[in-house]
Amino acid sequence: MSNKKNVPVAGKTVAGKNNYNKKKDAQRKKAEAEKNAKRLIEEKRKKQKQREKRSEEIRRQRQKISAKETRTAERKAKKEKAKLLHKRRKARFVKKIRYYTSKKFLSSLNYFRIFICIILPISLIITASICISQSVLVNVPADIRAAEFNGRVESETVAGDSIFNVQQQQVFVDAIKSKGSRKFSFYFNSVVNVGDDFSTDDLCFGNPKTNDFVLIATVYDKDNTVLYRSLGLEPGKEINRAKLFGEMSYGIHDVKVAVNAYDKNTNKKIGTRYAKIKIAVGVEYNGEE
Repeated sequence: MSNKKNVPVAGKTVAGKNNYNKKKDAQRKKAEAEKNAKRLIEEKRKKQKQREKRSEEIRRQRQKISAKETRTAERKAKKEKAKLLHKRRKARFVKKIRYYTSKKFLSSLNYFRIFICIILPISLIITASICISQSVLVNVPADIRAAEFNGRVESETVAGDSIFNVQQQQVFVDAIKSKGSRKFSFYFNSVVNVGDDFSTDDLCFGNPKTNDFVLIATVYDKDNTVLYRSLGLEPGKEINRAKLFGEMSYGIHDVKVAVNAYDKNTNKKIGTRYAKIKIAVGVEYNGEE
């Protein structure tokens, strides 16, 4: 018997199969290498995007910090400027007082200067006070001005705590443009929309937190007929829901609201303010003509 092993000969079937397998392995390795290369490229892109996103976040944070520091610096500079201006005004005022009370100035006065510098300003102040007083006397009926406060205040179901801060309340106070005593303030809706049942949800009668008095509001028409009157309203409280005392014709009515202030300890009257408002019955009205 022959001891030679069967060795595949080139060109035969076995040799061709081995070459095919090697080729397939090479293609598979190439595909895996390309796949790995694409994966690495994609990972690099993701990391680059993450770095760019993080850089953008850091840039925005720095901008916010810079803007905040700028605003803080501006506020500080503004306060310093206001403080310096106040100091200068105070110094000028003190200087004027010292001059007008000095012997040099008093010795140089004559009757004309006395009239111009002393009597005339006092007269103007008194005249202005009388005009303000007369304005209240003319526009507010005597029985409303003389209304007494017996200590009864609105219940919590009617008067709730105001949701507005001091600055917002001051905006409402300025908007109502009321006249009269300067010892207190109030706010009231300039246009009160009333439904068919003569009730409203937007009275918005408020006693600002800066007040130290109890307020009573009275709404009356051109014939001085009382349409609504509240009980005492304590500081920081607000009334929104109310119902008119009587019926009114449909349409828009020009009326007035007078508010009396009372000492919350002694119930003594402090003063009166009034304002012109409108009542819209059965129609929606936003205040525009």
